[in-house]
Amino acid sequence: MLQCFFECPVEGFVPNRHGLFDSLAIAENDDPWYMEHNCMHPVIFLNLASCGADTIEGTMAKIANAIAHEYTRHRYLYDERRMFPQELELFRRLSTKTARRGELVDSLAWLSTLLARYHSTQTVILIDEYDTPVNDAHINGFRHEMLDFYRTWLSDALKGTVDLFCSALTGVLRVSQESIFSEINNVRIDTTLDDDHAEAIGFTSAEAKALAVYVGRADRMDEMTAWYDGYRFGSTNVYNPWSVLNYLHSGVAQPYWTNTSRNGIVVDLVRRADEVQTAELAELASGGTVSKALDLRTVFDDLSENSGAVWAQLYQTGYVTTEDTGTPNDDMMPRRLHVPNLEVRRLYGKELIARATHLAGSAQRLAMLHRAFTAADAPAVQYALRQILLDSTSYHDLTSEAGYHVLLLALLYAVPGYRPATSDRESGDGRCDVLLEPLPSEVTRLPAHALEIKLDRNATDDNALYTCARDVALAQAKDLTYGHGLAGSGLVRWGISFCGKRVAVTCERS
Repeated sequence: MLQCFFECPVEGFVPNRHGLFDSLAIAENDDPWYMEHNCMHPVIFLNLASCGADTIEGTMAKIANAIAHEYTRHRYLYDERRMFPQELELFRRLSTKTARRGELVDSLAWLSTLLARYHSTQTVILIDEYDTPVNDAHINGFRHEMLDFYRTWLSDALKGTVDLFCSALTGVLRVSQESIFSEINNVRIDTTLDDDHAEAIGFTSAEAKALAVYVGRADRMDEMTAWYDGYRFGSTNVYNPWSVLNYLHSGVAQPYWTNTSRNGIVVDLVRRADEVQTAELAELASGGTVSKALDLRTVFDDLSENSGAVWAQLYQTGYVTTEDTGTPNDDMMPRRLHVPNLEVRRLYGKELIARATHLAGSAQRLAMLHRAFTAADAPAVQYALRQILLDSTSYHDLTSEAGYHVLLLALLYAVPGYRPATSDRESGDGRCDVLLEPLPSEVTRLPAHALEIKLDRNATDDNALYTCARDVALAQAKDLTYGHGLAGSGLVRWGISFCGKRVAVTCERS
């Protein structure tokens, strides 16, 4: 839209869009300044959505391709009467993807200069999905190389130049000013906690309803709302526009955005989650909330050191949302985060189930473990866990009681008929390691479960390990009345002890 509004026509190369905005609100504004810039500036438009790769070489090749496309679009600049021979050769290399790395660094600023010189007016630079190459570089371990390129590439074009009229960069993640824009002091950043452009990010309720009416699906609003609404940008509630358009076209409620977006952050978080994060992810997947402060100025280095940075990234990428959008610059204020809708909730569930299946070694073995727990069959649970420990889990991942805790939490996600397992929750007279409670529709059929886990590094044989499970873990669960008050057709208390890849399991109904 911005490209169409600003870009001046060039016969045979850039279409004439005069009149395109004549009937719209911008043309009817009392201030004539806006329309004075309509179709009056050359535009550089780069979409970097497909420029991510798993190596720096692959990423730079894709960026070179995007730059070449834009140079080719403005090939009317290639003029022997206006350019020196060395400039003609450089233009040829940039437009044919044969430029060197150093030439790519200067490519954005130089194209802006060429356009300003040709048109005798300043250039508009638009970059969509600017964060994709940086995010992929972070995931694949070459973030610093990518940031070094970005700093010079952008700062040369956006600062210290008289060729630029304005620029707009859009993306999913906020890459901090310290990471990319440290040399640029005139950047204005707008995030999803702010109000300035909230209505431009997605469809409002009125817009979604108008679209549904227009295509004859007004009777499907409830379903569309459950699946694709739920985002909150500033003080505005919005629907996911991509998913809404696909749903209105097909009439089928299913994942659209999460099937096409890059879900690496959720996949990585689920894979690496400790016991606290595993429980929090399960809570989100079941429709609950977690309370976290959001520092949207987080830099990528924080992601491996600061768990709070992960939640800020999840929020910015649309995998959680919050109604607590007041005081957007307060990075210490706890905000209640939740999954926005069914589409995203299914992604969490899918990844948590995938993790459980991977840990178990197969879907069949996971189902066998779930059936054994549901039936309170301690020998069967012990056999299943022993096979999982032997075949599917690295010994080096199980060096503490917390490691076994995480393993059981992950394995007990999506047990048929049960809510997701919860971790370290107050229960009875203490804090139980793992609690498993039936769904409301199953409380008359299925019992609740309370699990106490112990690591016995000194167990010399299976008998000693079983004694620890019965006389220490199960005894603690009974003495502290773990599971008291849980809904269900009874209660099963479990004592489970581990030593390396050996396990002992005992349980008692009450």
